[in-house]
Amino acid sequence: MSETENRLLSVVEHWLPRMEVAGIPSATARAVIDSAGVWENWLTAWSAEGDRHAAMGEAALAQGREVTAGEAFARASLFYHFGQFMAFDDLDAKERVAALKVATFRRSAPLLEHPGELVEVPFEGGVLRSYLRRPAGAGPHPLALIIPGSDSTKEEFPAFERHFLLRGVATLSLDGPGQGEGRSHGHLRADIAPVVAATIKTLEGRPGLTGAVGLVGMAFGGFLALRAAAALEGLAAVVSINGFYDLGALWPTLPKVYQDNMTFALGGGDVVESARCFTLSGIRGPAVPTLVLHGGRDRIFPPSEAQKCADICRAGAELHVFPTGNHVCNNIPWMYRPLVADWLAERLKV
Repeated sequence: MSETENRLLSVVEHWLPRMEVAGIPSATARAVIDSAGVWENWLTAWSAEGDRHAAMGEAALAQGREVTAGEAFARASLFYHFGQFMAFDDLDAKERVAALKVATFRRSAPLLEHPGELVEVPFEGGVLRSYLRRPAGAGPHPLALIIPGSDSTKEEFPAFERHFLLRGVATLSLDGPGQGEGRSHGHLRADIAPVVAATIKTLEGRPGLTGAVGLVGMAFGGFLALRAAAALEGLAAVVSINGFYDLGALWPTLPKVYQDNMTFALGGGDVVESARCFTLSGIRGPAVPTLVLHGGRDRIFPPSEAQKCADICRAGAELHVFPTGNHVCNNIPWMYRPLVADWLAERLKV
């Protein structure tokens, strides 16, 4: 078996459940993977499927079928996203497909069941982009501020956001530096507390919001959420899902496909030295209610990281390690997603 075939199988093994829970039906995802056949065809196959669904959106919109159009554009964005998320061989092609992901989701956002409002956060002379979605009803509502991981972006989260929205919690999914559109601000940073602070400030006075904010981070975002919450005052709670305690210490054990991801996300160079900056060692952890979740079968960040993360939390942490859960527990979404949404809604006093 060639290295590229191994790469395709590795991506599927680690991330197929994530594609499914994001909103791509299993049979459709597997059909696209089969049509690709080998890794060299991955980006092309997923992009072609994205084009097909984008065309469905255009056709529906032309007939005034806005719900159908919004759903089709959102699906197209997911196909583009998963086409490019682990593609590092042709960075120009990756960038083109990532731009299609952004553009098609922007078409879908106002047409979603809970419409998405594009919010631009002024930061370091530019802007960071996010989407704010409000629950039904007048409100006001507390907010779950969702932090992506190293290869996820704001466009991936509508299905996740729905759990909060149905419980009366507004959502804002944000591309920080190094994430999605946030790559215009450089590579991933260990401390995004200034980003979170700027986002909260941007939202001040927005109608329909109470001002209560909880952070929710998944995978790499789980680390970022804990690190940011440790440095900020005024947050109500923080959730870390399959995060890590020390990336540098984990480096030798990371799957090759994830090391490639990190090399891109951290900017190349001495990537191992860069990884050592992403640690909670020596950090006084969050002083607000904290929920730490992890999958016992996570083959990227081992479940032992969860206890280390929980141990630094100054207010203590509620810790759940699900024995059958994979990376981000996306093989058991029915277990972890309602738990996260219920727990946060209760801390935000919905």
